[in-house]
Amino acid sequence: MHLRYAWVRRLSRRRPRRSGKRKGLLWSAILGIGLALLFIWAVDLQLRPILEAAARAKVSNVVTRTLDGAISDYVAELGLGYRDLIRMETDENGRITALVSDMAALNALRTRILGIAVEAVDSLDRAELAIPAGNLTGINLLSGKGMELPVEVVAVGTAHAEFESSLSDAGINQTRHQILLDVTVAVEILLPGSTLNTEIGAQIPVAETVIVGTVPDTVLQWGGA
Repeated sequence: MHLRYAWVRRLSRRRPRRSGKRKGLLWSAILGIGLALLFIWAVDLQLRPILEAAARAKVSNVVTRTLDGAISDYVAELGLGYRDLIRMETDENGRITALVSDMAALNALRTRILGIAVEAVDSLDRAELAIPAGNLTGINLLSGKGMELPVEVVAVGTAHAEFESSLSDAGINQTRHQILLDVTVAVEILLPGSTLNTEIGAQIPVAETVIVGTVPDTVLQWGGA
């Protein structure tokens, strides 16, 4: 009986020590987790601006290239020529006095192109937009290496487009006249832990011709009959 009571007393004396050890381990674990979270926060604070800048540049490059390709392909498929959109007016001597646009045709073209622009952005491949983690280090040897950080892009609202007329020298007594379409798409860039909003534009040639002879400085009339 005496031995049993002695064993119980020894057991009761050991319990506080074991409890104290557990508390020490718990606080050590909490401290370790806190330090790890602090480290992650500090790294994120340093790399976040680099990631956002890299994402903006990557998305701008990919979206611009995609818009240019999709819209150029569509215009080529239509088979529209310069004279389908622009009419030349001349005087009695055959000199060009005005270039008059067919706004009905141009507006129809613009409406369809705006739809194509939004579709092109929304169908971008995520793999093409992903950014390798090594790109954020600034070390050339690590560029293009490491896990890929996911980047997504979605069009926000509607796109905008405006036609522009451009005259440039094409040789002796020759002038190149281009009809360009400036397309702007508002996009939302989705990154791990943040979202960016920006606008990306592209300028696409729609039609062009080379005019032989003198061309007045102010020659294009938008919206002529």
